[in-house]
Amino acid sequence: MTSSTSTKTGASGAMAPSSVWTPSNKVSPRKRRRTIRLAVAAIALAAYIGGAYYFSSHFTPGTTVDGVEAGNMTVSELADAIQQRAASYEQHITGGDGFEMTIPGSEVGLSCEGTQVAEEAMNRTVPALWLPYCISPKHMLIDAHIEANEETLTARVNDAVAAYNEGAEPPTNASGTFDEEQDAFVTTKESVGTQLDAAKVIESSAVAFRELRDDVTLDESALAQPAITDQDETLLANIAEANKIVDNGDIEIECDGQTVATIDRATMIPWFYFDEEQHYGIKGAGDWVRDNKAIQDAGNATDDEHVWALDFQATVDEIHRVMEKDLGEKAQVKRTAIETKPPVTPGAKERGRHIDINLTTQFARFYDTDGKVIWDSYCVTGGWDTEKGVMHHTPTGEFAIQTKATNTVLTGADTDKDGKPDYESFVNYWMPFLDYDYGLHDATWRDEFGGDIYTYWGSHGCVNLPLEKAEQLFNLVKVGDPVIVHE
Repeated sequence: MTSSTSTKTGASGAMAPSSVWTPSNKVSPRKRRRTIRLAVAAIALAAYIGGAYYFSSHFTPGTTVDGVEAGNMTVSELADAIQQRAASYEQHITGGDGFEMTIPGSEVGLSCEGTQVAEEAMNRTVPALWLPYCISPKHMLIDAHIEANEETLTARVNDAVAAYNEGAEPPTNASGTFDEEQDAFVTTKESVGTQLDAAKVIESSAVAFRELRDDVTLDESALAQPAITDQDETLLANIAEANKIVDNGDIEIECDGQTVATIDRATMIPWFYFDEEQHYGIKGAGDWVRDNKAIQDAGNATDDEHVWALDFQATVDEIHRVMEKDLGEKAQVKRTAIETKPPVTPGAKERGRHIDINLTTQFARFYDTDGKVIWDSYCVTGGWDTEKGVMHHTPTGEFAIQTKATNTVLTGADTDKDGKPDYESFVNYWMPFLDYDYGLHDATWRDEFGGDIYTYWGSHGCVNLPLEKAEQLFNLVKVGDPVIVHE
């Protein structure tokens, strides 16, 4: 077989193939763009990897560590820079109402491990994030490996704060006070003042030293705070208790079953105060008791067998007890016996008005018609006369006051027959009850009365009395008043 090729005859009559293939080296635009992008990405990746490699040993631009510019520094370079900063570091503290102090690091034993600080700072970075770090620089505070000597720093700050606080306004605790308009005890608001809390200043300073921060500005948190606010539970409870006490009603003061004084609400209110811990106290009752004549008279009294003195503190304590316990009872005047008198002569109270002279007890009592003792006194009656060596007796029996005289000279008989009276004694008050020879009178030559004095220095038979007691009796007794003298 013979193959044949189909041809066409052109206008010129020449023969040509039906299709023609022509080779070409051209790249499509799409492919070219893709290639470029891949090349750029490869370059960028290489650059980023290179940056990550570089910043694995260097800090990114703009980075600060404890205030030191660390951009593009190695750990070693940053360590040196931190050491140099620490060596010349000074801290300036301001705050309060004009408080200011400067503390050189060298004066408080500032120690710095620069290498450890730099290494810890580097450990806090991620090299792969170097580009975000460049866009937003890191500012690191490494509060370790740098510190001042705690004891020295504390002493420096304490001294400075103490000096400042002397002229500053201290904080004021909330307290209790009586409000006239509300007619009740209420709280007063606490206030801060301008004094500083040394512990807080020390804490702020210590933190700044660890961060090598130059300036410390103290805010309100560094001010000394009041210990008690107006919401303190103890304060509120004590105010409520004080209001309860003054609203309980009047308190009557009683002695021997008789009301001698009354404490009303208006009297009580000024007695209350609130101490530093805001517990209420009562301290005005003492002055009130001291100035109250009725209570003084009731406490400083005498009865048949005792001389009483007001027990001041016990009476004040009794008033406090009744006030605070809300017992609804009367407060009692408290007394203490300062003298115990000889026992009363049996039956004397029933004899009516008379003077009872007991030779055994050397004690005399003057009873009124109702059996009440209106006067009493120790005395010295007749007894042994050591000078003469004789016994002088006071006669016993029932007698009566014969007369009353003042400024009298008593003259004794001449029993020893020496031509002179046995005695001549001037007395201010003379109240004879037997033959004008025996009576009651003052004896200013004696310092003591009662007891057993009569056994060794007795009278000549009269009843010797202290001057003050003789005057009292003279003003009470009447001529004709009975006098009973007995063993």
